[in-house]
Formats: sequence, C-alpha cells, structure tokens
Amino acid sequence: MIYKIYLIDGDNGISILESTFKKLKENKIDDDLIPGFFKEINKIIDYIQEVMAKGKKENEIIRVIESESATIIIYYYPTLHILFCSISDADDDSDKIIEVMHTIANRFNKKHHSDVKIFRNTNEKISFKTFSADIENLTHNGQIAEVFPIKLIVKNVLEKILNMGMISDFEFHVALLCSGNNSPLKISRMLGKSKMEIAEALKKLKELDIIKI
Repeated sequence: MIYKIYLIDGDNGISILESTFKKLKENKIDDDLIPGFFKEINKIIDYIQEVMAKGKKENEIIRVIESESATIIIYYYPTLHILFCSISDADDDSDKIIEVMHTIANRFNKKHHSDVKIFRNTNEKISFKTFSADIENLTHNGQIAEVFPIKLIVKNVLEKILNMGMISDFEFHVALLCSGNNSPLKISRMLGKSKMEIAEALKKLKELDIIKI
C-alpha cells in the first residue's frame, strides 16, 4: 500500500502537493527512515543547484530507501525541477511504483507546467490541489504496487510436479504460501529467506503457470 505521495520543489525544497491514502502509524516507521529521506532530499537539491550553476544538463534521479517497515522512493523530474516522492509498505513492488511515478510526473507536466512557474514567483499552490484526483486514479488509490501471488494448482498436483523434479523443495513451499493473502515479503519472513530468493522462486513458478501475480 502506498501511504503518501509528495511533490517537492527541487529548487527550494518546498512541498507543492501531498496526497495521503492511508495513515502510516509512527511506531511502524524505522527510526532512521524519515531522517534518511530528508537527507537524500537535501543531497538531491544540492546536486540540482550545483548542476544548474555549472550550466550542465540535468538527468533523472531515482533513489530508493528501504527498511523493514517501509520503502521511500524519490524520483527527480528534471523538466520541472520537481521531486516526486512516495512512502509505501516494504512489500510493495518498487519497480511498479517507479513506473507510476514516471506517469504521474508526465501527467503533472502536461497539466501544470505553467502553474509551476507561477508558484515559483508567488508561492501560490491552490491550482495543484485538483491533481490529487489524478494521483489517486493513477495509483489505484494507493494499491497499484501491492503484490499477492496466488497458486493455480492444488497441493496434490503440486506434489507431483515436485516429484518430477520440475521445482525444488524450496519452490514447492513458496508455492504453498501463495494464498492470495501473503506478499513476497511476508513469504520471505515466513520461510526465513531473502526477498531476492523469494522473487526468483516466484518468477519461476509464474513461468510454469503454477502461480499468478
């Protein structure tokens, strides 16, 4: 679940727009996550100012800050000098969030390119408020990156596939946990394996049409 999306002016660090889908309880946030977020924001803004001062071309920047409880993604959109940031559950698909952040940035550019110029002269942000509806639609109300694999084969058939050597014992147990209620992160914790190991197992199981994601 994506909890929040922030739009931050890359020129001065001022918040332009904030969309909240669900409140993230403070006791669920790792102590170093938010400080890490602001540290990264400041580093990117310093970089932007340095590049602009030298008259060089700016590039897109993507930063991912991960913890046990949540993931923060920062995407710098150089066309507008705006940072598009999200905070989400740790088990959300980061690649999917980055993809939708690109879409949000392009949509915002089309709708509010001229408004950004006005904002930088007046600090007037009222024209951006309606864009929250676009963010809500593009992120499916914050749920676009949720991943809950579902097994397509019953256990006794899965056992036959295991006995045929098509999958390993580990992959068999991963498949059994694909109930539609368990995220990859939850499965990794249940089996005591890394997220990468689970991701590789899920990829193979999907290719064999044993699960769907």
